[in-house]
Amino acid sequence: MGFKDIFSTLRNRMFGRAESAPAEPLSPQEQLVRDYDLYLVDLYDEIPALVPQRDAMRIAWGNGDFEAYQRAFEAARAGGVIAESGRPHYSLVKDWFFEPFLELPDEEAPAHEDMLKPFRAFFQRSPSPFSAATYADALRVTAFARRGTAYGRFVRPEQWKSYEELLKEADDVLDSHPDPENFSWRMSDYRRAANEGSFEIFKARFERAWLLDRYNVDLCRAHARMIMPRWLGRDAQDLENFARRAVELTRERFGLGLYALIQQANTDVGDHELADTLCDPALVKQGFEDLLARFPAPSVMNLYADMLEWMGDTEALADLLETRFRVMVPQIWYGDTRGEKISYVFDTLLEAADVLEQRRARKRA
Repeated sequence: MGFKDIFSTLRNRMFGRAESAPAEPLSPQEQLVRDYDLYLVDLYDEIPALVPQRDAMRIAWGNGDFEAYQRAFEAARAGGVIAESGRPHYSLVKDWFFEPFLELPDEEAPAHEDMLKPFRAFFQRSPSPFSAATYADALRVTAFARRGTAYGRFVRPEQWKSYEELLKEADDVLDSHPDPENFSWRMSDYRRAANEGSFEIFKARFERAWLLDRYNVDLCRAHARMIMPRWLGRDAQDLENFARRAVELTRERFGLGLYALIQQANTDVGDHELADTLCDPALVKQGFEDLLARFPAPSVMNLYADMLEWMGDTEALADLLETRFRVMVPQIWYGDTRGEKISYVFDTLLEAADVLEQRRARKRA
């Protein structure tokens, strides 16, 4: 049974829409949904008030209207609003518009290259720091798709050549309209520093970008992933230092929230355990509580549950399921496909449900 069917079949049973054949016993996933009143919401549907703006950006993408995107992005930047998910409104505008491009599978290089055409057209008809940054970022995404995810020794010479040509084109485009005060240009300049392989250069570029918006949690989370030892970081201390400094600079807005979100990078990069890091579980949990008190979107709760699962804190995860966790946001969870992500969240919640059942059994004994 597919995951979509889990919800529809259970709904039919609950509302008396019986099938012609006798009903089979509930699957573990169906029982979980029933017992804890769970439902599923996609990431870009989680804030109903923003759905009209999301739809407008999707229409603009379909029409190749990058100018509409630029107007919406710059208006959101000027507004300074932080959404219910804790993310800057302008970050959501960008994600809504570029969703079809960003969701292309990494291995589909030809599709990425074909989708570069509207980016190039935007830059050519409206050359500016904004359009240069927009096109340069897309070129870099395409470069990495062209290179592939294999270890360097397995990358074919023609892949390397195309990869390097695309990165050079991205640099040339960005350098053709330099403007360090333009947020989009500064962000693109920071991103390309990752290719230089220097922790100090990357950190310096980050600091300049971060000055333009201290409350950009997306920027902080992306930086956290890149300064882990698998990439540019030297050891676990780099991530811990960054997490604690971010708290010092943003405590009045996020409490300890940035500590939790930065340490959550541990769930995204590498194959290591809590003991391999300097992560403080107590600070992580307080950080997510601080976030939820300020930003109640379901994605925040899912990030919290995902981090508890990685930390191995099944008792706290069980408490969350018993009292507050009701909405599954698949995009938060690990997996290459939507189905794999949903499977992961179900497996995680089933583990928490087992803990709750064991608690109930002890009370009955």
